[in-house]
Amino acid sequence: MTLLPWTRRAGLLACVLLASGCGFLDAPGTPRLVAHRSGSGNYPENSRSAIAAALRAGYPTIEVDVVLTRDRIPILSHDPWIDPVLCSYAQGPDEAEPRRLPLDSRMPIRDFTLEELQRDFRCGGLGDPANPDAVRVADTYLTFDELLERVKGHPDSVLHLDIKENPAYTEGPDVFADEILGRWNAAALPNRFYITSTRGDLLKTFKARQPMEALLIWPEFDKDRNSTLTAVGNELRRKVGVQELIQLARDAGADGIAVAYQVADRAALESVRDAGLRTAIWTPNTESQLSVFCRWPLDYLITDYVERAPCR
Repeated sequence: MTLLPWTRRAGLLACVLLASGCGFLDAPGTPRLVAHRSGSGNYPENSRSAIAAALRAGYPTIEVDVVLTRDRIPILSHDPWIDPVLCSYAQGPDEAEPRRLPLDSRMPIRDFTLEELQRDFRCGGLGDPANPDAVRVADTYLTFDELLERVKGHPDSVLHLDIKENPAYTEGPDVFADEILGRWNAAALPNRFYITSTRGDLLKTFKARQPMEALLIWPEFDKDRNSTLTAVGNELRRKVGVQELIQLARDAGADGIAVAYQVADRAALESVRDAGLRTAIWTPNTESQLSVFCRWPLDYLITDYVERAPCR
């Protein structure tokens, strides 16, 4: 397979990190903006307050992360475990403040029923180190059913469902497909939706059930490592070129690929799009980054701050 020369790839990577665009001509059209984790730059991620604000603002697309409880109810959570940084135990009547979870804990959500989660835990009230300006709102987990109910009356809002299936922490792809698609179809909403995942088996399982758009997320970050360093290291280590990106998407049964902005290559994504595949970038957040990526050959531009993008 053809790989881009090392010197060219290093230069293109630097262009992205510097948000300069490197003199490429603007792409025709503009990408569809996607509110990452419902707009976690301003409100707690995947929360009721974030969904309400995104719908009020009329964001074109709202991205949420979906996990299953022990009783197989889909809820919104970025990780398949209770996040010890963003979540706490529910505050008791005699407690001055909520008790924190051990920071090294990974309690799988699949080990708790929805009733147990709603009774014993609160998320969003501790603040998010990644988004320190977001308001703090302690709340229970938002269910997928409630999300669908809240979307009623907003037919133009597209839902981006990032399915957090993980063999070590969750049920398998078939269970996710049963529970999520069953609820979506029962709701009979006019809205469009599409799914993303790092796992090709998950994408293939959903697409086998019914026609839908599905994108592969690349690369898959290790939660325990610095995401930027992981992304750059992964790129320099693998030196994935145009044909490899196209093949990754096709091997996963995907309709396109969503690439981390830290390793994005404009020329490669343009070729991916020319091959008939969808393209997406996640998650640039500064105004300078967004002003550049708004002009890239993208179908979706995923950000915590939709309001900062000039292609809004």
